[in-house]
Amino acid sequence: MDTLIANQLLAINRKFYSDFARAFSETRSSAQTRLDRIVAYIADDVKVLDVGCGNGRLAERIEKEGRRVSYVGVDASPELIALAAARQAKLHRVVAEFLLGDITAPEWDRALSPASFDLAIALAVLHHIPGFDLRCQVLRNIRARLKPGGAFVMTNWHFERNERLRKKIVPWLSVGIDERDLEPGDALLTWERGGVGYRYCHLVTQSEVLRMAEQSGFQVVQQFYADADLNLYSVLQRPK
Repeated sequence: MDTLIANQLLAINRKFYSDFARAFSETRSSAQTRLDRIVAYIADDVKVLDVGCGNGRLAERIEKEGRRVSYVGVDASPELIALAAARQAKLHRVVAEFLLGDITAPEWDRALSPASFDLAIALAVLHHIPGFDLRCQVLRNIRARLKPGGAFVMTNWHFERNERLRKKIVPWLSVGIDERDLEPGDALLTWERGGVGYRYCHLVTQSEVLRMAEQSGFQVVQQFYADADLNLYSVLQRPK
């Protein structure tokens, strides 16, 4: 993908999460049952990296489940990081740190020690990263922060399977972009809570996960659909 187009897509999403941080946060509760599938991968005494942590709901959910872990959450939105940091006072078993960082930027992870995490998680994040090459680079950076044998769990929307999300897809001319400059599977979705906004999303397929894993040095352990087929769950591992 052309760098200029990729930057335009990133700008669309940055604007969305700046303008609608609080409204978005209200739709992302730590009580959501789909988090059960993520917590199942988290044991006591592990170090967890939450990539695109948003409002910190996963840290709060880990706390509620009684796990004792070391947790680092990273997100590009100052507004969402502020909301996440406000949850820290409620965390006692979870030793949490929330960092501002754009995972598409070079050296976003320079504050993180190499090969120090047991588990990395990216909930509904990678589908907001434009371009196959950039998505692979993000995976390589995540892999470098995992211990040998460490796992990476990610979810990606399959909006074509969900009627509510399909209705949110709008023409790219709404934001002045020619769809011929995009990759297959790229879509523009509207947001209409507290105003009208747009988000760039990419349809990350099972076959693409396999290709990204090969390019980034991961092994694919498992893939499955859940949450009424809305989400593709992928479990990857850094080889030992």
